[in-house]
Amino acid sequence: MPGPTPPRLALLTALLSLGLSACTTIRVDVPEPKATPQAFDEVPTSRSPDATQTQLALSRWWKGVADPTLQQLIEQGLAANADIRVAVARVKEARTVVTMAESALYPTLEAYGYTGRQKVNDVSPPSLPLPVPLNLPAVNVPISSFNGSGFAAAWEVDIFGARRSDADAARQAALAYEEKLHGAQMMVAGDIANNYIEARSIEYRLQVLDRSIATVERLKRYAQGRFDAGQATRFDVDRVQAQIESLNAARAPLQSLLSARLRRLAVLTGQQPQALKALPSPNANAPADASVIPMQLPSVLPSDVLERRPDVRGSANVVRAMAARLSSAKADVLPKFYLGFLSNDGRLEIGSVPSASSSFTAWGAGVRLPIFEGGRIAANIKASDARLEAAAAQYEQAMMSALEDVENAYSARRALDQRAQQLTQSWQTARDGADHADKLFQEGSGLLQPVLEAQLSALQRQDDLIQAQTARALTTVLLYKAIGGGWSPP
Repeated sequence: MPGPTPPRLALLTALLSLGLSACTTIRVDVPEPKATPQAFDEVPTSRSPDATQTQLALSRWWKGVADPTLQQLIEQGLAANADIRVAVARVKEARTVVTMAESALYPTLEAYGYTGRQKVNDVSPPSLPLPVPLNLPAVNVPISSFNGSGFAAAWEVDIFGARRSDADAARQAALAYEEKLHGAQMMVAGDIANNYIEARSIEYRLQVLDRSIATVERLKRYAQGRFDAGQATRFDVDRVQAQIESLNAARAPLQSLLSARLRRLAVLTGQQPQALKALPSPNANAPADASVIPMQLPSVLPSDVLERRPDVRGSANVVRAMAARLSSAKADVLPKFYLGFLSNDGRLEIGSVPSASSSFTAWGAGVRLPIFEGGRIAANIKASDARLEAAAAQYEQAMMSALEDVENAYSARRALDQRAQQLTQSWQTARDGADHADKLFQEGSGLLQPVLEAQLSALQRQDDLIQAQTARALTTVLLYKAIGGGWSPP
């Protein structure tokens, strides 16, 4: 008849049976974000029938610009920009963390070995309490040696999914870092385009400024001639001279701003700030004004934007990571089960005595159940739940901000389209007036001063138009960024 079960073994058996009977994974409900609109108010509802082609156009939207210099700068920046390299390194680090977290799901296996020698010389015999002194000789113990090797294995059985939740959290965090990389690519492409647009715009404005200065200097010579002939006053000459000085004063700030844009372009493309001294001459196919961004805009739906925006995608990954960490925290209140295995082979030799060898194998199972933790586990669960709540709110905010960005960008683009159109008409009208005044002067029916003043007015309208075209181009880049263009999904 078998004897009574030892108390410890009975407790272990009971806890193991309880854990196996409750073998479930802790589930956490992820908060649902608010419903998104079906369409934008400011965006046309028509969509391209080829969705794949639309995605490709968004991924590399600068390929649609007839300007090889802009394309080359953006591609160079995507390959060499420091912010992108940092983001790539962060992704690599996050992926190694995933490997570390997943390794906890598997048993650990270790091999070990040992060897040694021992010698004790002149071992004196113990003193014996005898009435007669007894002198015994010292004993010379021979050298003893020993060696052995073995294996050890251990495994925490992930019954309640704590380790799986940790691995899921690490995977979602790695995906969030990948979205940060995509966001860095999108921002770098947009920043390069913005600085390039402004640099080209300044070049065009400097050209207009040079023509304006030349026209005013011609007007001064005309006013000076009339003054010398007694047909004009000194005020007329001084007024034109003040206009020349005002135009010349506008050159230095524009030159400084152009240099700043060139230095920024150099840094964005991974070069030294002094590397880019000037932009190459515009390509023959490139627009002859500041409209370096294509006019045709993609038509998207809110769902398209939320699927493409890296910040929205990354926020969703963070929510899932926080949910997995909450699941892991809740699993801490449940028992943890362990399995262990040990195998050893050893040998002992003492002098000329035949060697003795031994081997043994041991295995066991254990369980650990938290009884008192001073409130640590409960506090960790509450903190994890709060992090999930914050992540869900940030995700919802990212969604709403993304939709707002698209609406604002489309609205601004439409307003700037109207402004550019009106300024184009104004410039054309002023230019026609200057041509008409020049024709009258050539025919002897008018004076030179109205001709020059009309030309100056036309040049001022052209400068206004260039600035409007620049604002429209910058808004177009902003729109592509708002849509989530500038990175390629894997």
